[in-house]
Amino acid sequence: MTQSGAFSTLKEGAVGTPIALNDDTLKHLNSLVFSTAALKRAGYVVEKLTDSELEQKRRCMSCGIRIGKPPRIRYHNTNPVAEIQQPKAEGSEPPASEDATHPGADIAKPRPPRCNFHPGKVVYKTWTCCKKHVSEDPCTGKEDHDVQDDRNGTNEKRWQFHPTASGVTTKHRVAVAIDCEMGTAFDGESELIRLTVVDYFTGKALIDSLVYPDIPMKHFNTRWSGITRGDMERSRRERKCIMGRDAARTAIFRYVGPSTIVVGHGAQSDLLCLRWIHHRVVDSLLVESAQRKEAELKAEEEKKKKEEEEARQRAELMEGDESDGGVEIKEGGEPGKDAEVQEGDKRRQGGPGDNKTRRKNNPDGMSLKALAMKHLGRAIQVGKKGHDSLEDALAARDLVHAYITGLASSATLIDVSTSGKAA
Repeated sequence: MTQSGAFSTLKEGAVGTPIALNDDTLKHLNSLVFSTAALKRAGYVVEKLTDSELEQKRRCMSCGIRIGKPPRIRYHNTNPVAEIQQPKAEGSEPPASEDATHPGADIAKPRPPRCNFHPGKVVYKTWTCCKKHVSEDPCTGKEDHDVQDDRNGTNEKRWQFHPTASGVTTKHRVAVAIDCEMGTAFDGESELIRLTVVDYFTGKALIDSLVYPDIPMKHFNTRWSGITRGDMERSRRERKCIMGRDAARTAIFRYVGPSTIVVGHGAQSDLLCLRWIHHRVVDSLLVESAQRKEAELKAEEEKKKKEEEEARQRAELMEGDESDGGVEIKEGGEPGKDAEVQEGDKRRQGGPGDNKTRRKNNPDGMSLKALAMKHLGRAIQVGKKGHDSLEDALAARDLVHAYITGLASSATLIDVSTSGKAA
C-alpha cells in the first residue's frame, strides 16, 4: 500500500504469505490474547502513568541520570539498652538532625550528588571535549544536577502513555503484526526510529517507515537497527519519514482500533517506545514461555507417575521374593541378573568420567531469531546490516500462526493465555 508524504513506505505491497481469515483461525488467535494482568506482569504498561511515576522519569540534562527519586528516611536504633552498652565519647551531643516528633527519624541529607558528564559530542567514537574515546569516564563535573523546569509539560509529553483511540473505521484491521527499531537518545533512553506494521491476514505492509526523533540522539544503534544518522537525515530532507512518536502513533491508529489484535515478539518494548497502551496483544515470546511451562509440568507429572509405578513394581517383586525365597534383587538391578551381568551393564553405561555435564548448544533460545529457526526453519537477523523490522514483524506473525496451526503444539495454551497465568 503506497502512502504519501510523511508516511511513505520503505517497502510496499504484499510482503508475506496471506493467512486465511476464517472462524477457526480467528477463534484460535483470540485464544492467545493475554489478559491485562498477564501483560502487566510481563512489563506492559496497561494504564496511564500517575504524576508520581512521571516525576520519577525526570533526568539531569547534563549527565542524564534519573533524579526523580524521593529522599530516603532512615530510622536509628532507639533501643535504650543498646545505647547504655555503647560508651559515649566526652563532649558528644545528640545529632542535630534528630526529629523531635520521632526521636529515631533522620531525614537523609547527603551532600548534593556530583554530576559528571562530557560537555562535548561524539565524533568518530571520540568526545570533542576531551579527545578521549567514547567509553572513557566523564571529563567534567559539578555539584548540582541540571534539572529542567517542567512547567511546560515537557516531561509528561515525552513519557505519558496513550490508549488506543476509540471508535471503529473501515480501515481498522482484525489483527496486525508490529515491530520497531530503537536508537539511544542523548540521555541514554531508548527512542523510536523505525516503525513497521503488517496486516496479519493479508501480509501487506501497512506502515514501514523511519521515524524522525523528537529529541537529540546520542546514536542510532546502527549495528542492531541498521539505521545510520545519514539515513535519518536523508529521509527527513526527502519527506519520507514520520516526524515524531506522536505522529507514528496516529499512523498506527489509522489501522488499529480497540478490538484489533496486535501481534509481536516481546512487544512490550515496542509499545513502550510508542508510549502506547493496548490490551489486545498476542506476544509470541509469552506464548512460547507458556508452552514450555506447560511441557515442563506435563514432564514432571509423567516422571512422578513413572517413579510411582517403579516403586509399586519393586514392592511386588520384594513380596514375591519373600514368598519364594529365591530371587535376590539389588537396587537398580533386575530380577534374575547376577552381579557379573549387572557390573557389565555399569561398564556399558560408562564410568564416572563419562557423566560430566556437557555444554549444550542453544537451539532452544527464546529470541525471535532462535524461535524462527526452530519453528519456521527460517533464518532471520543474519549478516552485519542490523535487524530489519519488516522481517521481524513477519517472523513474529508467522510464528504465532505456526502455534495456531499446531506446528508448535499450541493447543494447550488456550486456557493458560486467557487466564493470565502465562506470564
